[in-house]
Amino acid sequence: MNSIKLITISSTVTLSFILLLFGIHLLTKGFKSKLNNKGRLKISFAIWYAALFLSGSSIISDIVNAVLEVIDNLININPTNLNVQLIKSGSLIIGVGFVWYFVWYFVVKFSVKVAQFKSDEHQEMEDDNFSYFIVKSAMLIGLIFSLSAILTLILRTLIPNIDMPFYH
Repeated sequence: MNSIKLITISSTVTLSFILLLFGIHLLTKGFKSKLNNKGRLKISFAIWYAALFLSGSSIISDIVNAVLEVIDNLININPTNLNVQLIKSGSLIIGVGFVWYFVWYFVVKFSVKVAQFKSDEHQEMEDDNFSYFIVKSAMLIGLIFSLSAILTLILRTLIPNIDMPFYH
């Protein structure tokens, strides 16, 4: 059973980081100029990419903790199709974790637009306005870290339960 745990956790971590990098790629694809005049990475892009990666990694740690509990519970339940149940539960937890990530990304994007009336993030990236991306990054990281307890509660509701009979 330890081999199932090792394979499942390593698959979850690998798949989660691949999905995170793909999601970050999609979120930052619209920025035309990621390099400055000297051919180096812009500070604003590096700050924003680091914030996206850091907040996504925090969510992945919550996902891994939930998948560990799923594995332990499913091993104790011992269903007939353990592998299928592991895949279903793991993919559900990963999916909810990434929905959580994208919801708070769009909340930060909306709140920055509300706070600054005429901000265009593509223009801010073009101008290499790193202070704009520091504020935006702090908002995203702060929201993700402060709401991680709520994400943990949501993920725990998705974990299969062990039915324990209650005897007097």
